[in-house]
Amino acid sequence: MKISIAKLGLKKKSAEVKTTVKVVNEATNLQILMLKMDKMQLDSDADPLTVMEQSQQAVTAMTSFLQAVLKLSEKELDTVMNAVTMDELSDFISYVLARIQGLTDEQWQETLKENEDEEDPKK
Repeated sequence: MKISIAKLGLKKKSAEVKTTVKVVNEATNLQILMLKMDKMQLDSDADPLTVMEQSQQAVTAMTSFLQAVLKLSEKELDTVMNAVTMDELSDFISYVLARIQGLTDEQWQETLKENEDEEDPKK
């Protein structure tokens, strides 16, 4: 499947990703890590140092996942890391994970619109 990577600051605008068992497994493992991180951040009793270490592990896991799935060179990964914010990286990872799970670009855009509407009930 073709995934748009235009938001990453690279010269190429899309990447071909084959949803192999390995890619799906890596995506699932990343989602589990991200859910654990979210849970830990919501825990008011969590040790701040542990939260920060887990957060750093999550960033490393996200960038490693991107590099592996999109077949980025070290130079391309460095370009991405210098071009995007943490929120943009997180949003892009969510997009890639959704695509790997079978959503089309159109379905992803619809999901984003629905989420915006839920966050802003005035619309």
